Amino acid sequence: MPSFRRSPPILSILALATSLAVAGCQPDPGAPAPSTAGDSDNASQAAPARSRIVGSALYRERIATPPGAYLRVQLIDNLLADTPKAVLAETRVENIGPPPIGFELDYDPASLRGDGQYGLHASLYGPDESLLFVTDVRHALQPGSEAPVELLLRHVAAGSGTDATAAVANGALTNAAVAADAGQRRHWQCGELRVDADLDATTGSTTLSFSGRRLVLAQTPAASGTRHADDAGNEFRSKDENAVLTLAGRPQLECTLSDTPSPWTQAADRGIGFRAAGNEPGWWIEVGMGESPAVTATLDYGERVLEIAHARPDGAGYTGTTADGVELRLEIDRRPCTDGMSGEAFEAGARLQVGGKGYRGCGAFLFD
Repeated sequence: MPSFRRSPPILSILALATSLAVAGCQPDPGAPAPSTAGDSDNASQAAPARSRIVGSALYRERIATPPGAYLRVQLIDNLLADTPKAVLAETRVENIGPPPIGFELDYDPASLRGDGQYGLHASLYGPDESLLFVTDVRHALQPGSEAPVELLLRHVAAGSGTDATAAVANGALTNAAVAADAGQRRHWQCGELRVDADLDATTGSTTLSFSGRRLVLAQTPAASGTRHADDAGNEFRSKDENAVLTLAGRPQLECTLSDTPSPWTQAADRGIGFRAAGNEPGWWIEVGMGESPAVTATLDYGERVLEIAHARPDGAGYTGTTADGVELRLEIDRRPCTDGMSGEAFEAGARLQVGGKGYRGCGAFLFD
């Protein structure tokens, strides 16, 4: 009979293998300890976590997108709309085709505040940098949402001015809104100042709107680019996507093109009669036209919105009560006021009282 050797117990084999493996892993007493600096550096250089917004932009007009056109999408901090920090992230989609136009926008979630208000703004440009389509309302964004977004673009066409002019006659739009609808308005960021420039194609003059103020400057000869100025020392020089603004008695401001309009100009386009804003905490209020105007107050960085259908004139301001019984009083001081953070100059000061809490800021009458 063949003889069979009994196999060693499995546990004995495992024990032997384990002891050999452990012995092989022990460092040589004479060898230097392995360095972990590289691992530490790699950890410190790890890319921060990013979030992504996925969506599409479309327009309903039957207009072919010209070759070389591109789409720009921006993530905007609505509460910083008057500052250079408004744009938190931006993406550009080149050589686009017919709509819908897909896009992906990466952003740093650490740049968002828990109490912030954020939105998406999109614009479609032709190969010659002319604005063809734009979102006329900002798409509200819920941070952290993974749902795809859809942005509806509005056509910007020079030929649309005729219909807009009729709307002005009916009191629906301001003349500045006509210029914007006809594609003649450009938005500029001049230092801390957000400026809208409306060109009058007939006279060649341009109207600058900022901080509730309006300056009408005549076109004058320029060696390069365009120059608009008045006899008071105000001057605006522009060439391509850059400009220089000089306000009488103040230093020059370097300007760059922006996609974000001034909220003061937007309020005027909607027919708002008076607007004021303040800081710490951020707030703004808009008063409509007429003897009993509607009033909307946005308080505490947008956390609270109060609406009064019919406010009552009260001395140099207005008072009113919301539908749920909150009392509001706005006092307007018709003396020059300077914003403590941006340095912007306004024609009036404003004090808002809501219940037992007070807010101070600066404001302007948007219509003469």
